[in-house]
Amino acid sequence: GECGLDYFRIENENQKEKQIEAFEKQILLSFEIKKPLMIHCRSAFSDLILILEKNKNKLNNPPGIIHFFSGNKDEAIKLLNLGFYFTFGGVITFVRDYDKIIKLIPDDKILSETDAPYVAPIPYRGKRNEPRYVKEVVKKLAEIKNIKEEKINEQILENARKVFGIEI
Repeated sequence: GECGLDYFRIENENQKEKQIEAFEKQILLSFEIKKPLMIHCRSAFSDLILILEKNKNKLNNPPGIIHFFSGNKDEAIKLLNLGFYFTFGGVITFVRDYDKIIKLIPDDKILSETDAPYVAPIPYRGKRNEPRYVKEVVKKLAEIKNIKEEKINEQILENARKVFGIEI
């Protein structure tokens, strides 16, 4: 499952402190069991990066994935420097805000995702998202990065193998 910080509907500082405390415990657990972090972050990238930098000696190699990355260029660079991979989902097929970030992320650090049942890609927008729709995300990643779809598809597969430690 995912761990991380979500300040989108935070009501008080105590809620932030509880999230930070839980996240630091999850970082340690990930390190101890040698599994990648699957990080969810919403409206909290500055705290997230501070916590990860403070705990970088407890991060695996690779440390994990930033799920549905929605941060800015500087935040992406800091997370790249820590070794993280980034996923992008259906939203990239209908919102141009992510294009510059996607171009910034090296091919060997990018993954696709569905975030099903939410945020279906075009041409399925407005419907329940399904895992099989991820091919639309891959098509859009290839278009944005100006590379062949087959190439990004192979790279995404290789990236997933690396981050999850899968040998074939």
